[in-house]
Parts: sequence; C-alpha cells; structure tokens
Amino acid sequence: MTTEDQMEIVNEIPEKKLKYPKSVFFIISNEFCERFSYYGMRGVLPLYLKNSLKYNENSSTIIYHVFVMLCYFTPVFGGIMADAWIGKYKTILYVSLLYAAGNIVLSVGSVEGLALPHKELSLLGLFMIAVGTGGIKPCVSSFGGDQFVIPQQERELQRFFSVFYFSINAGSVISSFLTPILRQYHCLGSDTDCYPLAFGLPAALMVAAVVFFVLGSPMYKHIKPEGNIVLDVSGCVGHAVVRKIKSKEKKKNWLDYADDKYDSKLIADIKVLMSLIVLFSPTIVFWALYEQQGDKWTFQASRMNGDLGWYTIIPDQMQTLNAVLVLVFIPLFEYIVYPILAKLRLVRTSLQKLIWGGFLAALAFVVSGILELKINENEPTLPGSGQSELLLYNTFNCPARVEGIGNTINISPLSFTDINGIPAKPTNVTITSECGGSWSGNFELQDEEVSSYLLLKETTLVPFLLNQKGSSEMLKSESTYPKLKILYSGANQLSIFMTSTDNTEKFIVESGKHQSEMHDMPQSGKYSVTIDGKAISDITMSQGGVYILMLEDEANNMVSQLLTIVEPNSINMLWQIPQYIIITAAEIMFSITGIEFSYSESPESMRSVISSLWLLTDSFGNIIVLVIAGFKMADEAIEMFIYAGLMAVTMIVFIYLARRYTISKKKAKELEESIAVLEQTKI
Repeated sequence: MTTEDQMEIVNEIPEKKLKYPKSVFFIISNEFCERFSYYGMRGVLPLYLKNSLKYNENSSTIIYHVFVMLCYFTPVFGGIMADAWIGKYKTILYVSLLYAAGNIVLSVGSVEGLALPHKELSLLGLFMIAVGTGGIKPCVSSFGGDQFVIPQQERELQRFFSVFYFSINAGSVISSFLTPILRQYHCLGSDTDCYPLAFGLPAALMVAAVVFFVLGSPMYKHIKPEGNIVLDVSGCVGHAVVRKIKSKEKKKNWLDYADDKYDSKLIADIKVLMSLIVLFSPTIVFWALYEQQGDKWTFQASRMNGDLGWYTIIPDQMQTLNAVLVLVFIPLFEYIVYPILAKLRLVRTSLQKLIWGGFLAALAFVVSGILELKINENEPTLPGSGQSELLLYNTFNCPARVEGIGNTINISPLSFTDINGIPAKPTNVTITSECGGSWSGNFELQDEEVSSYLLLKETTLVPFLLNQKGSSEMLKSESTYPKLKILYSGANQLSIFMTSTDNTEKFIVESGKHQSEMHDMPQSGKYSVTIDGKAISDITMSQGGVYILMLEDEANNMVSQLLTIVEPNSINMLWQIPQYIIITAAEIMFSITGIEFSYSESPESMRSVISSLWLLTDSFGNIIVLVIAGFKMADEAIEMFIYAGLMAVTMIVFIYLARRYTISKKKAKELEESIAVLEQTKI
C-alpha cells in the first residue's frame, strides 16, 4: 500500500460535524506572545554578544548556535515530562514561568549601569530561556492538537497547524522589526545601544504569554500521561534486542521479539517511533541551512547597502522578511499553490511536501552563494603572502611626489595614495613636496600587512608612522555602518564632535599622536563636524565605507577633507529578497508539514515525545553549522554552495527513506491487521 493510498483511507472516514474548540484561541495567543519574545530577543543576540559583552565574532557565533541548539535539544525533556509525568498543561505552565524568569535575568544583566557580572547573568538568562522555550515547544502544538476530535476534525486540525504557524510568524514579524529599533536608543548608562529595552519588551511579552495560557484553563481538554513511556520504550527495545540475539526464531520485525513480555500496542507504537526516527534523520541538514538566516545571511547583509532613499535598512532587520513572507505564503499555499500542485500530481502527500521543501532550501543557498560572489567582487583585497600595502597621507596644500616604488606617484593636496602589491621588504623611498621639503629613507614593509604614514612638516618633511599593522583600516565594519578615523597634522590635542540627527560621536586626537582611534559610526548619513564649539564642515558617509577625515590648521583656520579609503557597500540589501522568498517557500513546505506530520503520525501516548524529536532535528542542524564553521573549509560563497550540495544529496536519501516508510496504524489498515495477528499469536 502506497502513502497516497493510505492518505485516501483517512480521507474516506466519515466526518461528524463538531464545534470548533474555542480553547485553541488561547493557545494561539500564547504562542504569538512567546514567539514575539523568542525572536525579538534572538534577533539582537549576536550583536549583544559581540558589541556589549565583547566576545569576538567567532565566539559570538559559537554561543549563538549553542543557544539555538539547546533551544531545540531541550524539547526532548519537555516531551518526556508531558507524556510520562505531569501532562502537557502543567509542563507548559511550569516551564513558561522559568522562561519568563530567564528573560528578566537577561534584561537585567544587560544594564551596563549596574555593578553586576554581566556575562554570567546574560549566559544564565540564555540558559533559562533555552530550557524554557525548549520545554514548551513540543507541548504547545500537540496540546492544541489534543483539543480536536480525530478523525472527524482532521481538516480543522490541519488548518489549526497553519494558523498556529501563522501566529508564530506574526509574533516574529513584529519583534524582528521592532527590537533592532529599540536597540539603537541610548538608555540606562549605555552610550551606544539600549539592550535592556530590546530584551525587556520580549520579557514583558513572555509574561503576557503565561497570562493568556492560564486564562484558557477552564476550556482545555486534557489527556492524562500514560506512565513513564521512556522506560517502557527502553525496556521493550532492550528486551527485543536481547531476545533477537539469543533466539533462533525468525520474525518479520526485530521488535516482535519483545511480544512475550510487552503488549502488541506498545510494540506497534515503538515501530512507528523507530520509523519516524529513521525518516527524520536526514532532515537535520535542512535546519543547518535554515538557521543561518540568523547569522550567515545577516553578516552577508552587513556587507550590503540598506539605503532605500527614504529609509535605511539595518542588517538584523532583514530577517523580518522571512516572517512577513510566511504570513503571506501560508494562505497562498493553502488555497492556491497546494491545490494547483495536487491537480498536477506533483504534491499530494506530506512526504512529497517535505521533499520539495528540501530542494527549495538547496536552491536558496545556490542563490545566496551567487550573491556572495558578487559582494566579494567589491570587497577590499588585503596583501597576500610575500606582499605588503602602503598608505601615504599628504597633509600639505601642495602635491607630494613619491619615488622608489615602481613608477613615480603624485599625491594631491590633502589626499592619499594606496600602493598595493609591494614586496614585503625594506624599501628605499624618496618623497618630495614643494611646500614641505623632501625626505629619503627606508620603509620597513611587513609581510601581509598594511603600513600607514602621515606626511608632516616639522623642520622638513617627515613621514609619521601611523600604523605598522594597519590592515584593520582596510576592513569594513561588521555592523554595516561606516568607519571613521581622524588625522591631524598639528601637534596639539583636539576633541572633535561628529553630530547626526540621532547621535553624537566624540573623537580625540592626543597631543603628538596625529590620529584618533578608528570608530565604528552608529549610523550612516550626514554628520556635522565641530571643534571647540565651532562648525568645521558637514560630511556624508555611506554604509560599509571606511573613511579618513584629514584636518589641517592653516593660520588658525581648520581645513578638512574627507577621504574614502574603502569604497562603501554597493549592492543593495534588497538583492537578498530572492533567497528569502525561496527559503520561506521551503519553510512552508517543510516546517509546517513536519509539525503536522509528526503529530498526526505519532501514537497518542508519544505525541509530545515525537514532536520533540522533530524539533531535535533543528538542534542537530545547528551542530552541523558549528562543525563546518569550525573547520572553515572555504570562503563564504563556496561554503554556501557546499551546503546546497549537501542538502540536495540529503533529499535524495530522504526520497529513498520516504518510499520505505510505513505509515502509522491510525492511517492504515495494514498495521491494524498486524496487531490482530500478534494478538492471536499470543492467545
């Protein structure tokens, strides 16, 4: 019997008109608030780890994916608690209280003005959130499913899962857009970002989620836990293995060797469990791709331009697009795409939806990889092995001439030259200027490094070494905003203020050092430059650009010149839309289908456990990301193509497993007949 035949068996069951359970609206409201809390917090988490807690990018990526991994690993324990011990309602309630407390701890730990161990509190809060969200994940959807009468309300159940997923993404849309905006404010002792507010709003929504859930208590339909299902399954499996080794009798399935001690219903349920474990195993690769929207695609967006003219997109807001598209795609697929595909006989079953979803995910990463190649074309190239790079800044009001490095190079007044591909060795150079004098000497050029010199006039022209290992000057900001350093030819100390419509940045050039620190600016756009309360000039900086503001004091009149050292990002973030459309279509066909499939295929006694197994695949997907990121086998574009190829190969394996999959007893008469045979054998 094929999967299609088995689905038709279910559809032929006569339906009895029953009232739609009102209790599910409280469950959906709870899910909306909880997902608002989770995605709002998670959206700003990578930047919080890097910018506020001062972890480097690699450590931030590891902590982020370990957190997500825990969020999808702990559902196993939540499912066991619900099915074996205290039931779904109490599991959701108790763990939600821990979840809300974790949000509060994280929010308090992010307040810079408090004398607290910020890293420790933040990591504790994240652990509590991971346990909380993981504990309720397998229970909320299956608890909502319990409110329906099956098979009479099979169609209503399928639509509930679509509405349930809609609520997830409605919460995600609002929070993913709102929390990055809240993050940009200054508050509670922070000079840059307001993470207490960005984390505080999700904490408030999690408290609201608990309230909504409790309000529906009188209406809920409860299914009592059926004992310790984990011990029963473990005992049955162990007994079957031992008997199979010892017995010479041949049986159709290795689990049938446990029929002398365990009843046929449990054996049949474990067969379904084992079949689903085998079937779900390849799906972990899908989540390895999907979860990279939160970091890889965000980092990709940080090297793009978000300027729309009337609004500037910030990188962590691009994730909102996925949630918005989900809200649009759910009814679109439900009422248009799936009926058309069914008529074309391309998609008729849940397993076929999963297969198409997997291949779409692979396609999304092919598109993302192509975009990455285009972005890399505009990235600055640092010197390779055996080579060096030299930056010379001319502070004079007349040209400077450089000889000794290839052809003669002329540097315009208040300008610079960038000389690439120089052999990394001591190089004799002569620099002359009509208004500054001349200088001859060696530049000690270092291997794979960028050396920067400021041409000054003391008694004569002198090249002042700014940075011997200045490759950081050639790297774009990871936040997508511009970077700026100030160079000043004078010997006195300067305090310079850069003021935009929303922010003021202070730069200090210490006496005799001629340069400020390189600053990551809080936003792109127009800034007013003031020194000692006197307006000097207005400058405009674009996303991703690296700039030098040169200041020259001429007869007590400060002259400024903005230099573009690294060109700003040129590819607009909107070019990410195609890959987001494709990955969202994949998510609709894969994730929603997987939730419904894991619930409807599972035995009643194991619904939360099997739902948690589906979520566990997401956890293992994050492990794949951590392993591949740890090896760093290739550049970002090649890595995306590797993921796409891995996904395609995995779905070919999944097709093979899907063809072998035996559907659960409640959707096929074959399993009912096998149970009857087992019962007769025992008699």
